[in-house]
Order: sequence, then structure tokens, then C-alpha cells
Amino acid sequence: MKDKLWFFFISTFLFWFSLYVYTPILSPYAESLGSSLRLIGLIVGSYGFTQFLLRVPLGIWSDKIQRRKPFIILGFIFSVLSGFGLALSKSPIGLLVFRGLSGVSATTWVAFTTLFSSYFDPSRVISSLSLLNFFTQSGQLVATLLGGFIAQNIGWTAPFYLAGIIALVGFIPAFFIKEEVSRKSNNISLIELIRVGKTPLLLVSSILAILVQYFTFVTTYGFLPVYASNIGLSKGSLGVLTFLSSIPAAIASLLNSGTFFNRFTKRYLLALGFVFAMISSLFVPFTKSFFILGLLQCLGGISRGINYPVLMGLSILDVSPEKRATAMGFFQAIYGIGMFGGPFIGGLIGSAWGISSIFISTGILMLVSAVIVIFTVKL
Repeated sequence: MKDKLWFFFISTFLFWFSLYVYTPILSPYAESLGSSLRLIGLIVGSYGFTQFLLRVPLGIWSDKIQRRKPFIILGFIFSVLSGFGLALSKSPIGLLVFRGLSGVSATTWVAFTTLFSSYFDPSRVISSLSLLNFFTQSGQLVATLLGGFIAQNIGWTAPFYLAGIIALVGFIPAFFIKEEVSRKSNNISLIELIRVGKTPLLLVSSILAILVQYFTFVTTYGFLPVYASNIGLSKGSLGVLTFLSSIPAAIASLLNSGTFFNRFTKRYLLALGFVFAMISSLFVPFTKSFFILGLLQCLGGISRGINYPVLMGLSILDVSPEKRATAMGFFQAIYGIGMFGGPFIGGLIGSAWGISSIFISTGILMLVSAVIVIFTVKL
């Protein structure tokens, strides 16, 4: 069991490293190529848009053939292509296309989470996925810290090349991931898909996850690097800021995998996460201090580390095991709305009223989300 898990953990770490090593510098790099805030929003959001389109079909396909591992391998292939494609792109349109391709790679996360959760008893779904999310956050943490410094010392495109190389390395542990192959085909009709999607807990989790991803991709992976670059911070500092967001996210995810958070009502946990997100975003335009921005990023990371694994586990808790890839695909497709909607709407707001308005409006949305969770959501 331990060997099986470690191959999975290493694959997860490398997978997310390859997708996130360039995120601290993607927005400023796009700006250096002549992108407006609106176009930057489209480039960042294309990552979520392709996931929104493909995750449900991939989940259905995976459930139909009852296989997960081939999709994991496919994820690394698309990560290789997107990394090298971004490195060779010399225009904003190229960045748009290959960042979208990285979203195709991330779509296969459906297979990762479904296969990993199958290793555990249903009563341990949330804690097991929180553990997996720890390695996700760890890969992102190391990647974002290195990405900024690599760009500063070697050049803008170096993190993109590193992404492609790491994805190639990721093939090795991925091939050793264990999967029990079922000969039973599970044909899911459109009616059945709608029935799975109407599962109350899945619907609530998916809608709340939209808000979590909206916050993350409009701030940390969207316009915060642009804001930080505009106030004079170096490329290395951009990586550190993203790193400071990933550290508490990883720690919170690890705590979620144990019993620490089990003593708290899920509703209040989620509300607390949204309050941290509100503070993390709302106060950005009022400081030019690297130290204060770092603290705000830490709060945002805690928010993600609390909310995302809880919602991911809840999304499949009331779904039968043979339909969980479809449910997870539905969940991840729906939260993809936040991943592309956040940067797109943020870009429109920023183009109309300036970059500060992006963070203020996001902070207000997170406060409203916390109030809605407390007074209307029963978890």
C-alpha cells in the first residue's frame, strides 16, 4: 500500500510542479509582450475554460471504460506540450493557446483524484483527498518559488522550458501507479449525468468551489503578479509571493487530512476560509510593502487549504463509487467557471476602473460568500 501511495504522491507533485512553475511570471510576461489587462485575463482564464469544457466528458469516458491511469499519463503528455509551447510563443495569442492546453492537462486531475480515493474506505474520502491535496500544494509551492528566481536569473522563458522537462520526468513514477482494471463497462447516459449532477451535496460543493477558484485565479495566479511587478518588485519576489500563498495552503490541507478540522462544523470552516480570502484580496491595493503583500498571500493560502479539500471531498461523498469520476468531473468542470470567469471578469473590471478595483471587488465578493455560507448552507 505504501509503495502504491508514494508513486502517486511523486506523480502528483511533479504534475502540479509542471503546471505551476511559470504562474508567478505568466501575467507580467504577457504584459511585457503587449497584453492589456483584458487580454491577460483571457490568457490566465483559458486554463480554466478548457477544463470547464472537458472535465465532464473526461469523467464520463473514464467511468465508461472504468480506467483512470491512461488519463493520468495523458495529462503529462499535454503538460509537456504546453510547457514547451509556452516557451516558444512570442505573442500573447501563443500564450493564450498553450495556456489553454495546460488546462487540458489539468483536466486529467479527475482521474488522479478518483483513482486515489478508490484506495480508501468511503469514510476516509475527505481526509485522503486532503492528503493528496497536500502533495498538490507542495508541488505548486516548490514550483512557484523556483519559477520566479529562474526567470530572474536565466530569463522569462526558462520556467516554461522547466515545466516541459519536469512533465517528461513525471512519466516515470506515473507508469508505476497501480490500478485494478475492471472489465465492467459503465455506460452513463445524459439522463444519468443530470441525475448525478443534481446530487444536492455535489451541487452545493461545486457552486462554492466556483467562488474559491474565482478568488485564487483573479488574485494569486492572475493580477497580483501584475500589481506586484508594477510597484517595482523583482521576478524573484513574484515567485516568493506565490510561494507564501502555497505554504499555508499545503499546511492547512495536511491538517485537513487528519482529525484537526473534524471538530469544526464544515459550514463555519468554509465561512472562515472565505473571510480569510476577503482580507487577502481587499487590502492589496492599499499597500506597496512586500512584507504586507506576503502576509496577505499567506491568508489567501490558508483560505484555499481549508476550502478546496473540504469541498472536493464533499462533492463525491454522496455518490456511488462507480460514478465518482463523473461526479468529480462535474465538480471540477463547474469550478472551472471560477478559474476562467475570475480572470475574465477581473480583466474587464481592471480595464474599466484600474487594477485596484479588481482586488476590492473580489474582497467584497468573498465577504458576501462567507455570509451566504453561514446563513443559507447546511453542511
